[in-house]
Amino acid sequence: MPAPDVEIELKFLVPAASRAALAAELAGRGTPQRAWLTASYFDTPDLRLARAGLAWRMRREGGRWVQGLKAATGSSSLERFEHEVIRPDASPDPNAHANTAPGGELLALLDKAGNQGQKPGVRFQTQVRRLTRRVRTRGAVVDIALDEGRLLADSAVQRLREVEFELVSGAPAAMLALVARWRQRFGLIHDPRNKAERGHWLSSGKPQAPLRKAKTPRYAADATPTEACGAVLDECLAQIGRNAIGLAEGSEGDPALRPDHVHQLRVGIRRLRSALRAFRGWVAEPPAELVDGLRTLFAALGATRDRDVLGSGAAAELARAGAPSLATPAATDAPDPTALIRADDAQRLLLAWITWRTGLEPATEAPADPLKRLARQRLRRWHKALVAGCQAFDDLDADALHELRKRVKRQRYVFEFFAPLLPRKAAGQHLLVLASAQQALGEINDLFVARDSYQARVATEPEAWFAVGWLTARLAEAREQAREALELLVAVEKLPR
Repeated sequence: MPAPDVEIELKFLVPAASRAALAAELAGRGTPQRAWLTASYFDTPDLRLARAGLAWRMRREGGRWVQGLKAATGSSSLERFEHEVIRPDASPDPNAHANTAPGGELLALLDKAGNQGQKPGVRFQTQVRRLTRRVRTRGAVVDIALDEGRLLADSAVQRLREVEFELVSGAPAAMLALVARWRQRFGLIHDPRNKAERGHWLSSGKPQAPLRKAKTPRYAADATPTEACGAVLDECLAQIGRNAIGLAEGSEGDPALRPDHVHQLRVGIRRLRSALRAFRGWVAEPPAELVDGLRTLFAALGATRDRDVLGSGAAAELARAGAPSLATPAATDAPDPTALIRADDAQRLLLAWITWRTGLEPATEAPADPLKRLARQRLRRWHKALVAGCQAFDDLDADALHELRKRVKRQRYVFEFFAPLLPRKAAGQHLLVLASAQQALGEINDLFVARDSYQARVATEPEAWFAVGWLTARLAEAREQAREALELLVAVEKLPR
């Protein structure tokens, strides 16, 4: 059962084709509740509440006013702090939340903002019709709420059609099993954003889900492997989920962002796979089908990524170099990323990873040593193997260079995962040289992909020889630059024991 002031919930977009069937299911059994809800969300002009992860709103529910404060708990991607109080009217009072930790943060932020002339005001509003049904399933009681309406921020308007599953009592695993059945039945699209997040972006003139880049996970220096791994997995899944929803919105968003969403989604998947290797032997292994599903999704997105690299990278550089006019090589088997992410396989996979992370447990024979010692030992061992690969750089072919690049990426990600356990200066030095090596090897990889693509066309398009020759020369330059970056990686100061 959720703790006081903590809600456990999961939200999904409802496809237009499923709306009627979902509404009928909610209305056709038991005693559903219907409500018209209007809410105003407050923030300062410089958005300091949103930047702190706080959502402060006043909502009219029938004949009463309910003031609410929401914040992330830092415990799980499913959990969120929520504190609500009944108000006599629509005037907000931040002191009503003073007896909670997020409420204290709210008061401190508003006090500092007031001293700087930043007064809170309405940032955006929501207007929704809510249809709610309470469902009892084996092991849990769950409220399922369908919200239909709109977000309003000045003249900007965005449609809302989403369904939320909130645990009333029982086990999160039981709720997630129920969610899995409803997701498949109605083709639901996982959306990690809440209304406050969507509203703040809409009011900033950015209606589409923004890019979500990687962040350093936060956990205590004395965390157990399971606690640290949970924080790392939450970070990876947040990057995956938020870029996935950016792609799933498709034509509703900015098509120019699609290649970047694809790239960041693949980065999130790669980081998640690296996290599994980083904590291997210390926490339980995920089922093989989940790992295989990640590989399949990553590969499908890779075809799209190669097409985007060719179109916006090599082709543009060749044109500037005076290459004969050629159509951009097409990755004919590259799927549409919007359709790919909205498909049942991808959505089932995302939910399955959330479910597995929620039940994360220690390995059966987890080591007794502190995580700090274990992490440093693993990083030193992997660095030694990486140095051997760097020293053999001149003898590596395209496939071997690609493997070296993947190992450099993994080492960089794992340094970021273990950052709370490492000396800041030493970790910073490693991250700088790893990032430089990754960038240099990444350029080589992109050039190989482009050259192979043009090489395949010379038999039918002889003018492609210009591109092959130019890209071969660029590869030689890129290898020289990469050699310098790898030499720095070999020489970087070792981590202290």
